Amino acid sequence: MSKYVFYAPNPTSTGFLTEEESFHACRVLRLRSGDKIRILDGVGGLYEAVIDTIDSKKTNFVKLQILEKQEKPAFQIHLFVAPTKQMERMEWMVEKCCEFGIHSIGFFTSKNSERKEMKLLRLEKIAIAALKQSKNLFLPQIKPLTPLKQLIDSMEPSTTNQLLFAHISDPPVGNLGKQIKLNNSYTIFVGPEGDFSSDETSLLFDKKYTPFSLGKAILRTETACIASTHAIHLLHE
Repeated sequence: MSKYVFYAPNPTSTGFLTEEESFHACRVLRLRSGDKIRILDGVGGLYEAVIDTIDSKKTNFVKLQILEKQEKPAFQIHLFVAPTKQMERMEWMVEKCCEFGIHSIGFFTSKNSERKEMKLLRLEKIAIAALKQSKNLFLPQIKPLTPLKQLIDSMEPSTTNQLLFAHISDPPVGNLGKQIKLNNSYTIFVGPEGDFSSDETSLLFDKKYTPFSLGKAILRTETACIASTHAIHLLHE
């Protein structure tokens, strides 16, 4: 059984690793021809293969065989967050949410937003690294910055997709565990450090988004994202 895990979308019986993955296999792990590796395709598949030729720029593998295939997860988490000023906090959030297991992470601008651009390629690389480390089967889609109102207006509640948002209020609303329905798809909005504006909160309520609390403590934006993701996984255990 191989302990070396790589990411390769759409692997074939005689495929190859990307240049970045090849460099890791060749120069970091110092693998050789004949070594067994495991491959994640990011869409539910786990495979085993054997390295044929190895090079820091292009490594070929053969004898691909499927070990596990999951067509669809039991539940899905789609997170939308107003990014903080410090990019490293968003990178940390993406890494940890991906380790727990998440299906997409998007970003939005709002009245109290602190950041107007995102380095999506950097976040995608972090998501791939977290996928390999956690050995989850699904690589999340990283979505670009979009105005909050545009996102809110584009989504409709359904029996299979719950629309939720983290809400700070006094008295507090029900906690996340009491608000969700199990084995569903969850679209979760987490606001900026300054929270949603009153107009944005009213719009969320008008569009039938369900508010939820994460407890008495006021959490940072990135902490609320991770706490929400982890809580949903624990509720499905």
